[in-house]
Amino acid sequence: MIGEEPSKIRTREAAEHDFVVRALRAVDVSAADANDVADVLVAADLRGVESHGIARLETFYVRRIEAGVVNARPTYTTISDRPTQFALDAGNGLGHPAGKFAMGKAIEKARENGLAFATVRNSNHYGIAAYYAMMALEHDMIGLSMTNSTHLAVPTFGAKKTTGTNPIAVAIPAREHPPFVLDMATTGVTFGRLEVSERKGKALKAGWAVDGEGRETLDPRVAKTVGALLPLGGYGTDGGGHKGYGLGALVDILCGVLAGGLFGAAADVPEIGMHGGIVGNFFGAFRIDALRYADAFERDLERELRTFENSAPMPGAERVIIPGEPERANTERFRREGVPIDPKVWEGIDTMAERLGIEKLERFTVD
Repeated sequence: MIGEEPSKIRTREAAEHDFVVRALRAVDVSAADANDVADVLVAADLRGVESHGIARLETFYVRRIEAGVVNARPTYTTISDRPTQFALDAGNGLGHPAGKFAMGKAIEKARENGLAFATVRNSNHYGIAAYYAMMALEHDMIGLSMTNSTHLAVPTFGAKKTTGTNPIAVAIPAREHPPFVLDMATTGVTFGRLEVSERKGKALKAGWAVDGEGRETLDPRVAKTVGALLPLGGYGTDGGGHKGYGLGALVDILCGVLAGGLFGAAADVPEIGMHGGIVGNFFGAFRIDALRYADAFERDLERELRTFENSAPMPGAERVIIPGEPERANTERFRREGVPIDPKVWEGIDTMAERLGIEKLERFTVD
């Protein structure tokens, strides 16, 4: 949604949160876990990342719980609990509560020991990576969040999918300046962007995806069903595609191999299929004053970010922005004007509400 005018059909933040909770409670998710999921999905829609918001509620969460492939009430198992490390088996439960729990552990340990890392295995889709990294900001820490996924992308010079979109998110506090928040897939775009493009009837951009034989395609349906995403940087090495591929492989190693979860051929399943326990996560929290005086760091980071903002823009551009700025602006706007939801998504969640026997999500239209 970032960079284009959002849907005029809106709902309020609190109403969306309540609806997500009610839908998940209808399939026996605990109140605490349902609230965690709602927190992350609403944050995604507020930030303008509509591919990871309420649009995924039914297909990725409700339907998989109903099919019995994701546990509505999982049992967590602590694999390792040390002063600066924590490893969790999420019991094939929803990814958002497990992610919040593990990131919370990393923050707690970093508060005592300066820094800490946590891994999660046997989990599921956890929404936007930025949410977990940004949890550290409330504690004046640097936050790190990564996740692997089902196979969606081809490697450089490859024709078969071997990694997911495998995002990396980092959040860093900057004194009086808004924080630096980087949330990026290691593919050129996410699978969700293919879904959004198909829903809106828009062609893909060159360099985003290939068909089943490794040839470029601009058709989102082809890319979704038989094709694959390209790594960040696109084809081959000329545009830096090998760098995106390398970053994606790194995330898979930390979230799959190091976490003791699924990776490689074991994760080669359809993104929208009925499966669970595929996903692993890696989290980090860093207390700034473990490395240098926090005030000095945040003062210097503020100067660094101002340098970017005050640098000369390219012809045709209004100004230079910093990572996280568009999403922050969206959040402020949508809290004021209402959260936009695509008409086709509305149709789906209305149908789901009827099927689950819950009240439909409130809506209104803006001019």
